[in-house]
Amino acid sequence: MIARVRNIKQAYEYIKEQDNETALTESAFRSVVKSGLIPTFSIGSRILLKLDDVDKFLQDVTGVAVEKKKKQEQEGIRKQDVKG
Repeated sequence: MIARVRNIKQAYEYIKEQDNETALTESAFRSVVKSGLIPTFSIGSRILLKLDDVDKFLQDVTGVAVEKKKKQEQEGIRKQDVKG
């Protein structure tokens, strides 16, 4: 099977096709890629990534967010100190 390889802009367009109402901006996606959260490789000056890695990252992030929300809901409302 041939890997589906794209540059950052093309990968972001792929995300937008999958979820037209995504809150993820192209700038934020570039930051994620450059921080190393999605594996990349270079050919010349082009930074490339596999769409399978993009999908895996989005699934992992979504899963973490859902689990965190469930945990917060199970804990209930937390008391916070209010300074006034």
